[in-house]
Amino acid sequence: MALNLVFVLVGTTHAGNIGASARAIKNMGFTTLRLVDTCSPKKKDAIVRASGADDVLENAARFEHLADAVADCHAVIGTSARQRQISVPLQACRDVATSLGEQHNNALDQTVALVFGRERTGLSNEELDQCSALLQIPINPDFSSLNLGSAVQVVAYECAMALNSISTAPTSELEPATGEAMQHFFTHLERVMINTGFHDPANPRRLMRRIQSYFERNRPTDNEINILRGILAATENPRPPKEKQS
Repeated sequence: MALNLVFVLVGTTHAGNIGASARAIKNMGFTTLRLVDTCSPKKKDAIVRASGADDVLENAARFEHLADAVADCHAVIGTSARQRQISVPLQACRDVATSLGEQHNNALDQTVALVFGRERTGLSNEELDQCSALLQIPINPDFSSLNLGSAVQVVAYECAMALNSISTAPTSELEPATGEAMQHFFTHLERVMINTGFHDPANPRRLMRRIQSYFERNRPTDNEINILRGILAATENPRPPKEKQS
């Protein structure tokens, strides 16, 4: 997998939450768990709550400081249950997952950390300063208390769905047309518009600029460009309609 997601727990005090988190990420197809200044993942509660994700617990690397746990990561995404007065961008969980899915689809070789804070207080401001983005799970504002294992499950689910749904799509059909292909299309389109009398180059009225702006905002794929140019070619050299067979 081009995109490697690692789940980082910071300051977890209840072993059961570590086990539940291990189970959650394995359920969604992820395997890398890192622990920063947490209680032991070998306690009975952790093993019981892991429910078979023992390998994730056994392979979980342990660190004293967050900086060491994310030293090899290209992006660090922190989680928070509330708005903070900080400069880190705050994004909805699904938006973050979609962005990660796009990176994965583009075959970018990156390691991204998803960081979860303490059960009661979350991540400290100093720890949030080490994050490149801040993720928030939309929940009921009147009851915003979310168990750590549940929070990990939601984020892992959204990431798994984004990576799977985007990466399994036929990328050759989804890739936007190149700038060169677009320029050939615009040249072809303008020629047809002039030849049909729709466009007067002596009185352009910014028509081509508006058309180009539209297609750039909604850039078609290579396959769609070929279809559009096929229509233009047929307009230039129309064939007589086929006679209906009686």
